[in-house]
Amino acid sequence: MERIGIIGDVHAEHQRLETALDLFEKKKVDLLLCTGDLADGRGDLDACCSMLTDAGALVVAGNHDRWFLEEKVRHVADAHYRQHASPSTLHFMESLPRTRSVDTGLGKLILCHGVLDDDLAKIWPGSENSGCRRSSELDSLLLQQSAPRFFINGHMHFRTVVDFTRTQMINAGTLKGQYAGFCMLDLTALTLSSFNFIDDAQAELVRTFDLFERSGRRIWCSTEEFDGSWEPVMLHRPAC
Repeated sequence: MERIGIIGDVHAEHQRLETALDLFEKKKVDLLLCTGDLADGRGDLDACCSMLTDAGALVVAGNHDRWFLEEKVRHVADAHYRQHASPSTLHFMESLPRTRSVDTGLGKLILCHGVLDDDLAKIWPGSENSGCRRSSELDSLLLQQSAPRFFINGHMHFRTVVDFTRTQMINAGTLKGQYAGFCMLDLTALTLSSFNFIDDAQAELVRTFDLFERSGRRIWCSTEEFDGSWEPVMLHRPAC
């Protein structure tokens, strides 16, 4: 395994999803991952589920997918409804796990939406504009000798990297809204390529982030050490 395509929260952005999948096909990625939240957006949920199925993507369920299936919190903007979804979409979404684990060759990769089975949890070391968000569940995982090499999640709609001692957390962001884009993880070069949308049908490389060279970046043992003085890695912007 060399390249992994990473798609964040989809929110029914079927045109942007198609653009991302087309780029990943050209890049010949070996694996496709998606952090969920397929439902609730301006686009076609059925088309999104069909494309992800055809691409063989590994997908996890997000909180919007849970709400969609439970027919709850339907007051959100651009909500989808069970009765309008195709049988194949319902089958696909009902089959999605909360967490997946993949052996990358460099170590284990954990894929989830929030933090493991908690689809509403957030991880944030704390910055000028936002306070710390910690997780005892993630800490239990990080402090094990068998801690994952990569922890990939979504939910926050902000592409970034958080460095822990044994683990690098990659928030995959979203296909929706202001910071829309997606990433590709190169396991050979140990880089993360970040792409922004020019429009729904076009995307461009905005940054290639070196995961190996960690000098100058905060490295945490666990989220318990978060102190609110983190300078976020902004994958939607070119490197300074």
